Amino acid sequence: MFKLHNGDQAPSISLKSAQGNDWNLEEHRGKMVVLLFGRGVYCPTTRGDFAFWNSYSHIFGWMNCELVFIVNGGQKEHAQFSENNRLHPPILIDHDGAVGEAYGVYGVNHNDMERDDYKNYIAPACYLLDAEGNVNAFWLLSGPRGLPTPETLLGMLGYAQHQDWKY
Repeated sequence: MFKLHNGDQAPSISLKSAQGNDWNLEEHRGKMVVLLFGRGVYCPTTRGDFAFWNSYSHIFGWMNCELVFIVNGGQKEHAQFSENNRLHPPILIDHDGAVGEAYGVYGVNHNDMERDDYKNYIAPACYLLDAEGNVNAFWLLSGPRGLPTPETLLGMLGYAQHQDWKY
């Protein structure tokens, strides 16, 4: 049913951010990582989610955790959104949907925008990875709402802090 399970090694990720910077999951070993997959900023739910999570991003940093957003396309729109909203977490662009596929995100390479350069995931997803790169928890949705809150993940990080950064 699920492509990944708690305890599985997370698939590697090597993507460019909307601003063109390289981001590689393996470079973040030793930290926990939250991967927040979103539909794209054309969607009001995603815009709100990214802005809301951004307001907590400094706390994630204090908790030995990297927070990143991942979308399926729309590099220019996401770069502009990131700049306009002063986002701290990078928005990574999964142009071909390979990362979304590897993580079992619902509806990879959907085409709501009817543009080849702006594909989207149908529904969001969230993964918490431990400091060794293993899946600790995940939420896969089939619709636009229902992700955990930043407070939920911060509570999990508080526990992990005393468990060698594992939940």
